[in-house]
Formats: sequence, structure tokens, C-alpha cells
Amino acid sequence: MLELHFTCPTHDMDFRSAQWSLDTDLEIITTTDGSKKLLGNVHAPCPLCHQTHTYAPNELPCPLQAPNTNQEPNSRPSES
Repeated sequence: MLELHFTCPTHDMDFRSAQWSLDTDLEIITTTDGSKKLLGNVHAPCPLCHQTHTYAPNELPCPLQAPNTNQEPNSRPSES
């Protein structure tokens, strides 16, 4: 299964997991502007607080998108 990125709301810390599940009644709708939206929830057991957290699909980053790499490694912010 695909690994997704989650944030534990209890500890405000990130974790990645492939052990997640979807609502069985997940639905794709078309909004008035013509875009698609996924209705339902993603559930993930948290290794940090040992609870199962529930997330809306739009709360999760796309696992197929490259991470934010706008800043060069070892770069320092400009001084003004």
C-alpha cells in the first residue's frame, strides 16, 4: 500500500504510514466550478499516541508530488 504523510493532532508531530484505511462509502463529486472532490475519510493508526486519527482527503499532502524543495540545502535566510 502507498505510504501517506500524516500529522498527529495530539503531539503535533508528523509521521508516515502505509497502514491506513478509507471509508467504505467514499464518493467523488463534481463541484459547481467543475472540479472533482473526494468525500469521505482516511483513518490511520498513530505510532506516536497510539490512537486512530481521522483525516479528510484534502488535509493530506499528495503522495505523488515532490516535497517542497524551494530552498537550497544549507542555505541561510537573507539578512535585511
